[in-house]
Amino acid sequence: MAGFNQANRVVVGIDGSAAADEALAWAAEEARVRGAVLEIDHVWNLPNLGYGGFVAQIDDFEKDAKELLEKVAAEARKNYPDLTIEANLLEGPAAPALIVRGKLADLLVVGSRGHGGFAGLMLGSVSQQLVHHAEFPIVVVHPSKI
Repeated sequence: MAGFNQANRVVVGIDGSAAADEALAWAAEEARVRGAVLEIDHVWNLPNLGYGGFVAQIDDFEKDAKELLEKVAAEARKNYPDLTIEANLLEGPAAPALIVRGKLADLLVVGSRGHGGFAGLMLGSVSQQLVHHAEFPIVVVHPSKI
């Protein structure tokens, strides 16, 4: 296949949601089948407050994101001891950050929706942006129970 990336890496984007948990499980199994590295990425960003408002210390957002990533990565290492697992904390809007990482992988995996938006939507804003803009293989995992 022309342009196929031989990185031997499966990247999964996580955000602490149930959909991300299922995406991680799917990505771990895919990494196992491929004999690939499993890369767990979490993207944090300052909230958009529109016309101002109080923002806690910027360090708090990064600290919370780092704690979530470390927790998820530790659990993944426990659940999938046969995999090589890497974890990356990224800053910025989620979709562009995951596109950068996905270009370096064989496959990018995300949950169908995260914490934001409206519960009735089939795709969250990040997964929708990825599906429309990624120029590499991507899997969007829908939770088994919505």
